[in-house]
This record gives sequence, C-alpha cells and structure tokens, in this order.
Amino acid sequence: MILGTAWHNLLRWGDTVWRALASFVELLSELLGFGSDVDVHTAVTFRAIADAVLPETPALGAELGPEHVPGGVAIDLDEFVITYVDDGFQLGLPHVGAHGNVPLADPIAHALDVAALRLVDRGEHTSEPSGDRPVALLEPGEASPRAIRNAAGTFSKLSRRDRLRAIGLLDEFEITISPVDDELFEFDAGLVGQLVVGFTEMIYYSEWEGYDAFTRPPSERAHPNDPGAVQSWRQTGYPGFASGYAALRGYVGTDDGPLGDGDVWTTIDEDAASTVRLTRESGSFRENDYDTSGYEEPYPE
Repeated sequence: MILGTAWHNLLRWGDTVWRALASFVELLSELLGFGSDVDVHTAVTFRAIADAVLPETPALGAELGPEHVPGGVAIDLDEFVITYVDDGFQLGLPHVGAHGNVPLADPIAHALDVAALRLVDRGEHTSEPSGDRPVALLEPGEASPRAIRNAAGTFSKLSRRDRLRAIGLLDEFEITISPVDDELFEFDAGLVGQLVVGFTEMIYYSEWEGYDAFTRPPSERAHPNDPGAVQSWRQTGYPGFASGYAALRGYVGTDDGPLGDGDVWTTIDEDAASTVRLTRESGSFRENDYDTSGYEEPYPE
C-alpha cells in the first residue's frame, strides 16, 4: 500500500514536471515568434480561477434579482485576465518578448497546479479532484471533452473552495528564474495568489466589459457608458461614469467622530442618531473601540 501511494505520487509529480517542461518549450517558441494561441490547459485553468473567485450565484436570483446571478465566467473574465498578464506585465527585459514582457499566464497556470497537488498530497482538500469539472467550465465546441481532460491540471479539477485553498498555499513557495544569462529573478509565489484573486476581483467591478476592444490603446477605445452593458454595473447599481464623481466635496464628520472639522458645507442626515455632516476641513483619526479579538473568518480560505 505504501509503495503504491509513493508510486502514485511520483507519477503525479512527474506529470507536473512534464507539463512544466512543455510550458517552457511553448514559452520559448512564443518568445521566438512561433505561435501565440492560448493552449487548452491555460484556458481552462484561468476559467477555473474566474469560476472560483467570482462564482455564479443562482440562489441570489430570487432574493436580489437576476443581475446578481452571473459570475466571472459569464462575461469571459478569464480571457481578459490571460490577455492582460501575457501582454501587460513588463519585466525590464528589452530583448525578450514583443515589448520586454514575458507571457506569464501559462507559468501561472502551472504554478497553481503545483499548489493544487500539494493540497491533495496533504489531504487538505474537501472533495476529490474530478475531470468533469474542467469539462463543465468550457462551452461545447471550445474543445472536445477528451482534449480538456487530457490538458486539464489538478487545479481545475478541484472544487471551487479547494481551488481557493490551493491558491492560499502559494505563500509557501519561492520561485527563482533566470530567463536570460546574468539575469536572476526571485519571486514570492504568494504574489501569484494576489494577482489571480485581487486582480480578478478588481477587473470584474471595473468598466472593462463595456469597451468595444479592450486590447487597443486607450485613445482608440470606445465605451457606451451604459449601465446595462456592464455586468458589475448592473449588479451594483452603478449609474455609469460622469464628470465630477471624483471631486472632493468635503470631509465627513459626525457628532461622535472627529473626521471632519471647520465650517459645515451641508448636512446629510439630520435625523440619524449621530448627525452626518460634510465639513470644509479635515478632522483627526482616533483609535476605534471595536473589540475584534474573537473574530473568525467564516471562510478561512
């Protein structure tokens, strides 16, 4: 039994090494100008990221309305993130890539697989990995179920909650790469987790979905500024951008909070237990009185 488990783990780690080698060959070919299509493994991994970080929430439809049901996958958020991390991150290497940038989506996908394998090897997953999950993430016609199962890594085979747990394990990894001679880069792999979670959330709630072509320079983009054209605007009730939204209108002050001071510009809520005012000068911060010593995150992952 012990020998069988060791052999099974060896095969899985060997598969990861083989995928990493294939990733390196593919990356090298892209840097030399051969091919630029996103492979199935990378596509399904980033689809799994969007599905875990911003999942579809059907249960909220009846409670809050249909605009609260779609998640990141419904608006092709994964495609945007892949494009951005491949084309937008420049590492100061003028002789590498089109503009000194290194395509990072594929290495990120493999790093997530390594973290997922570590999670499973420790037995810290709550559901067994399943090849049905990555198949369900892609639409019919994007790739055959067989091709998806063959290409999918461990990360995309995990449940949503286990994917988030795997991302959390990236804090334990240190990555050292030397893409060219005499250039050494050391990364805390935890930055990958911050990217795939924080960046994905930020982009979801931005205006990007409304652009006709988000890969063009800003001067060549057109945006309808229609609240109905952007999923996150529909979900949050954001009315669209307008002149003056970012203007400073004053400092918030209340009877029991000295954040605002000086002449009162306007009163927002006179009937509140603590009247809210906008003042013309800033006040001062103070330590709050909240006791959070016993607080526990409902979802630690």
